[in-house]
Amino acid sequence: MNARAAGVLCQQISCWRTSRNGSLMAELIIAAVITGVVTLTVGPAVSAILRQQERRRFETLAKVELGNLQNPQANRSVLSDWFLRRYPDATISCDAAPALDEVLLMAGAVRLTIQRPEVNGIPAQSVSLVFWPATGEEAP
Repeated sequence: MNARAAGVLCQQISCWRTSRNGSLMAELIIAAVITGVVTLTVGPAVSAILRQQERRRFETLAKVELGNLQNPQANRSVLSDWFLRRYPDATISCDAAPALDEVLLMAGAVRLTIQRPEVNGIPAQSVSLVFWPATGEEAP
């Protein structure tokens, strides 16, 4: 190999390095764009999943709370301390349910409802459970 051929070879190698640096920069830009698109797509989906899980958690715990009430009465139904610590804005209401009395031919149906107002972008929720007094008890 003569000096001239060695000079041409060195020029080609230096060109390859320069073009490789340019392609590396292009790859980094493309990777950044793809990462941004994935983030913009996945972010709202993950947020929606977390909100849905929070709604389901409230619904499940509200059903447990309603099931734990022994003798639901219009003036005596209160939420337990553990439930109020978790959901301090929740309220309980007790209403007579005469329409259900006619359907099931039982008297004294009471509908207990736990309601939660809109919180942190999660819409207001309401969970109800109907109780009938045990035989020998009077309806409230």
